[in-house]
Amino acid sequence: MTSLVNNSNLNSALINTINASESKYNPNVYNTKRIMPAAAVTYVRTDKSSGTVAPNQTITFDLMKYGICQQINLVYDKTTSAGNIAFSTAGYDFFNVVDRIELLSSSKVIDTLTRYDLLAMWSNLDQSQFNIVNKSAIAARDGTVATNQLFRHKFVIPLRFGLFSDINTNLNLQFNEPMSIRIRWGPTFAAGTSAAIIDEESVQLSVRYKAYNEADFSEILAQNYNEPELNQLSTGFYDENIVSQTLTQVAGAAVDSTVRMNLNDKGARVELKNTDCVNDFYVMVIRNGVPSSLTGELHQPVKINRVRMTASGQELFDLEDTELFFSKLCMNGFSTLPDNTSDIYNIVKIQSGLWEYAGGGTQSNTVSLRELNNPIIEVWFEDRIQNSDAAATKTVEYDVIVCEDAVKIYSTTSATGRLQTALTN
Repeated sequence: MTSLVNNSNLNSALINTINASESKYNPNVYNTKRIMPAAAVTYVRTDKSSGTVAPNQTITFDLMKYGICQQINLVYDKTTSAGNIAFSTAGYDFFNVVDRIELLSSSKVIDTLTRYDLLAMWSNLDQSQFNIVNKSAIAARDGTVATNQLFRHKFVIPLRFGLFSDINTNLNLQFNEPMSIRIRWGPTFAAGTSAAIIDEESVQLSVRYKAYNEADFSEILAQNYNEPELNQLSTGFYDENIVSQTLTQVAGAAVDSTVRMNLNDKGARVELKNTDCVNDFYVMVIRNGVPSSLTGELHQPVKINRVRMTASGQELFDLEDTELFFSKLCMNGFSTLPDNTSDIYNIVKIQSGLWEYAGGGTQSNTVSLRELNNPIIEVWFEDRIQNSDAAATKTVEYDVIVCEDAVKIYSTTSATGRLQTALTN
């Protein structure tokens, strides 16, 4: 039976052309695929070395020289004050708690993640990856305890700097000069309906290290640092200046209504000041204040109806509504929407390249902003407002944010192990 198909294939010009290609390989010819050397893997709890756990303050963690760093998670507990029975935290609570996280080498900032950058990268995850982040950092929490007992909510925030996006660029802390993580806390630790504090003793980093045996580590040193410098291609975020925009709900509108920007009017204009080479633009609109007569989660991304990008008098990008989902193009010609169960999917991604697979892939393209004249991103959006006093006009102010995931080349000096940013544009 199979001979019929094989004989037919023998007479196919297309199949014979493919078979003559150098790209052809037989998957049933056994060969041992590449394997990695055995290594010891451990998670190390790291306490802060300096600073104060309080709003608008900073703390610093010194990273141990235990091997190659593969993962860093910020862990903290929020607790009620004595006497509180109900304890809830609204969604996106981390947005108030954390302002920015910095990666330092010898006290010099190498990379930065702001709270906006965290939202941007989480909006780019596939469903299985997002479920973990949503449960550990984003989703609302509720609970009750007996009078005068404490209630705890544990939060875990993954600190995935660009260097952690590829196993080939993980930090070799065993060789590098001393490195550290600095966290600047946000403006308030308030938690929903109850007064809350962050338990200072609970604040720590959970760091995953990989350590090779002496022979394999010697090979790393010989291969990576036999030249004066080791240059590594990676990425890092840059946030443009935030633009404020106000939407108004007129008196007499329904108690539960939607206010929106008119697509025929000008959008909220964000002028791009960065000059780096950018892979992806992330556009988000977030409430920065809710009047007492309006209800809703404060920091949830609201729906974006249209995004338009222009530069040097030319239109580069203009998509509306559901069209925006198709900006996340994969190499197979289809687009993907990683998550549709949370408001985080309202964040729009404008990517210059193609995903190798849903959720990421190789460096496929970038766009240099260096010589572009007056690049501008215009944003139109809407918000569903629940108004307890429909008789009065209400205004809500929003932050329009553009985060750029840009290409960076990091350089490690072989003589000293100092890591620094070598080139960004």
